Amino acid sequence: MKPDDETLESREINELRETVKQLQHIKEKLQRSEERYRFLTEHSVDAIWRLDDQLRFVYVSSAAKNLLGYQPEEIVGRHLFEILVQESIDTVSQGYASRKALQEAGQRWGSSTYTVEVIHKEGHPIWMEVTVNPIFGTGNQLIGYNGITRDISVRRRDEEVIHQYAFRDPLTNLPNRRSFEEELGRVIDQHKDFNKSFAVMFLDVDGLKKVNDAYGHSIGDALLQVVADRVCHVMRKQDFIARLAGDEFVAILPGIGDNSAIDLLATRLVESFYQTILIGAHKVRIGVSIGISFFPEDADSVNTLISYADQAMYEAKKNGGSKYVCYG
Repeated sequence: MKPDDETLESREINELRETVKQLQHIKEKLQRSEERYRFLTEHSVDAIWRLDDQLRFVYVSSAAKNLLGYQPEEIVGRHLFEILVQESIDTVSQGYASRKALQEAGQRWGSSTYTVEVIHKEGHPIWMEVTVNPIFGTGNQLIGYNGITRDISVRRRDEEVIHQYAFRDPLTNLPNRRSFEEELGRVIDQHKDFNKSFAVMFLDVDGLKKVNDAYGHSIGDALLQVVADRVCHVMRKQDFIARLAGDEFVAILPGIGDNSAIDLLATRLVESFYQTILIGAHKVRIGVSIGISFFPEDADSVNTLISYADQAMYEAKKNGGSKYVCYG
């Protein structure tokens, strides 16, 4: 062998050794990366999963046990919709359908986030936030989804508490002024569209101040709870009842558009407070004064309908109370 050939062969061997070393280094890096990924996946408090293109689970991390009560192998092979409540199935189906056109056109799309209720192994639903990433193969063909599921039950409870304070009266648990005004605005728009009438009722308790002065505000508050219960009992299921403030209650009465239609309901409500009310060891007597305005005969705006019903209520009070008066 010539010296030049020996040099060439030696160089090729060295290059081959270097290539092997590089490949070994790459393999080690991939192994370390895979180990880190497996560690993060298996120790994450969030469930990490993969679906095939038919929405069946092909992988679920061990966090599923803590979140849903299932061992991963109990979920693998099942369809996603088997563990969702119907409303959440509808939500996901809508998102899936909206991307169908992109899929058929061979286009890609990005991640999506859903708030869904997932059914725990014990049968109760749990609020979850799900982030889904599509997986594409050659030719932009959809081959599945990767996703992360996080328990947001505490956050949902906090949101419900905030909503409760924002839209409900804490004493009676009735809708508050804000909720009433929003609902009244919605009802006005709805009745304009269908050219229908409805009534707004404004109710004030006669004699609450005397009860507060005689027995204290705790008894007065208990009395307001009784008033709220009695109003709800007398009114119809379709009526929207709220507490504005103090001893003032309001209601929206769909389908009632004139004095004759309101007479029976308003009279029954006034008469329901004729009897003595027992609060603890105290017997109290109160009445209610009611004012009524009509849409669209009297007004067609939120503030004006409430104002006119309020004015009619004061007319009832001026005339001795425990009666109703229609505006106009």
